[in-house]
Amino acid sequence: MQGGSGQQGESWYLALLGMAENFRQKNNIRESVRCLQAVFNFKPSQDIEARTHLQLGKMLDIYTNNRDLAKHHFEQSCYIGQNVMPEDIKLEAASLLARMYEKEGNLSNARQMLERYLQMSQNCRHWHIRLLLQISSIHMRLKEYDAAHSYLQAGIDYSRMNSRYMTCLFMLTKTLLYLSEKKFQDANPLLQQVSPEIENWNSASNQSEDPALMQAQKEYLLIFYLVLQVCYYLMVGQVKSSKTILKQLQTSILTITTPDFPKEANFAKNNPYDQFLWLSHDQLCILVYLITVMHSMQGGNMDKAEKYTEKGIQQIQKQQSYQATDSPLISFFHVMFMEHIIQCRIVEGKKEGAVKDIRILCTLLERNPMLMQNHRSQLHTLLGLYAMSQNCLVDAEAQFNAALRTSRETELWCFANLNLAIVYLRSNRLPEFQGLVPRISPDCLPSSSHGLKAAAYYIHGLYAYFSNNISEAKRYLRETLKMSTSEDLNRLLATSLALLGHVFLTQGVPKESINMVTPAMQLACKVPDLAVQVWCAAILKELYQIQGDPKVREAEEQLNLYRSQMSRDDYAAAQLPEHSMITWTDGDFPLAAQ
Repeated sequence: MQGGSGQQGESWYLALLGMAENFRQKNNIRESVRCLQAVFNFKPSQDIEARTHLQLGKMLDIYTNNRDLAKHHFEQSCYIGQNVMPEDIKLEAASLLARMYEKEGNLSNARQMLERYLQMSQNCRHWHIRLLLQISSIHMRLKEYDAAHSYLQAGIDYSRMNSRYMTCLFMLTKTLLYLSEKKFQDANPLLQQVSPEIENWNSASNQSEDPALMQAQKEYLLIFYLVLQVCYYLMVGQVKSSKTILKQLQTSILTITTPDFPKEANFAKNNPYDQFLWLSHDQLCILVYLITVMHSMQGGNMDKAEKYTEKGIQQIQKQQSYQATDSPLISFFHVMFMEHIIQCRIVEGKKEGAVKDIRILCTLLERNPMLMQNHRSQLHTLLGLYAMSQNCLVDAEAQFNAALRTSRETELWCFANLNLAIVYLRSNRLPEFQGLVPRISPDCLPSSSHGLKAAAYYIHGLYAYFSNNISEAKRYLRETLKMSTSEDLNRLLATSLALLGHVFLTQGVPKESINMVTPAMQLACKVPDLAVQVWCAAILKELYQIQGDPKVREAEEQLNLYRSQMSRDDYAAAQLPEHSMITWTDGDFPLAAQ
């Protein structure tokens, strides 16, 4: 058969396309693919041939596991599309082929593919912008940050001629990259530069542009901007400083989720190049829940962290229910929620729940080799925290050392070292602690986090106390109190007050001790932190006994209640098969055989 031109040639092609789409909607993928393959029997023109290969590649990629055949069709579309118009056929095929390489972990091939076709996309604005964003993302994953910045800057320069919206989006993306590199001195000027652009968004618009869409664009850019601001403050451990911004972010999220808010698909109505989003509104909702959890955890509000974790996971499950495949981003969010809720439950004294959640986390990581590679050190750290809470200090030490071996992040490396230091102090292994001192000295800590630095002061105070250097212990602990108070780090504040109360008790200064322990107990109940509650209750009982205070009976009952709660939870968690994961540091994945 010959592929005719004009109406006759078009009719057979449209008929086959219609049949393919009809079968696809009925989820009969086999017949849909057969209809598309039948197009080649008509010896179609090159543009139809290239487009059909593109459609077949997309169909096979989305609905089947036949990745090799999907790649073959994308490759054919790229090759045949070299000499046909419109140019977007080969550019879309190249983009999707690069995406497949990326999913396989073949980032080098993905980068080469995008570099080649980026050169051909200069006259196709939509695809030039898309490929710039895609290739910068590849370089970010390869940690080739200079190259990523170069492509993002090219996007800023290119967009200035066509789209204010895309210019701001590229600038915010470049800021995001600076934050991921911890280059705060470079991120801040960009944030200050883009802030007035967003603030004056509507006043700078043309009269011909739809005001509702302009407001929608402003809201999306504002959310991106506020996310970056809150994340910056959380990265440097300044919880209190981020509260107002977080509230503004939560208000903006409520705005974009109202039924009458313009749909994302309409963004390009004013300008065809404005159809790019950082995240969809569903993904933004999940992200804001996650940021709220992170903020609550750092500030020591475990109830709020639990509440928003539940909301976030419900949203994730809702999204997964109507998606054909798992989104890598949604899977990442799910992992992050689990990592935070596990820490939360350990602090609250809900270790049975924590160790069950560790299993859920393991299942999520096992499904995704890339997530496993990037979050293995976090898993070891969580297992170390759980083991430490169960007083399995040998296993805790092994887990923290495994985290240090596999860690790629400075903050996590510092966090693991600080917890390892506590293990050594609790085991009375002072020489090993001394070996860690260069890594955990507050003045030399390789971290930008206010909270981690405050924790380092606390640990040095604890060491000074164990070394019977009381004046040094008080000096370090007062520094912790000052830093914790300035940023509302309630859990660290409670722990520091409890230790100071303990120090004053051993010195025989009960009045000073009770002045420390009473607010420590109040904060520990507010968090809540069961271990600190037990500690404070024990100190209060002893203080009341010394003073002959009748409150001693009430304090003893409270202490017994806390200890009973902790003992029951310790036992229940230790009976679970997941508890055995504390011995896993290498080899087969934990629980794989169970």
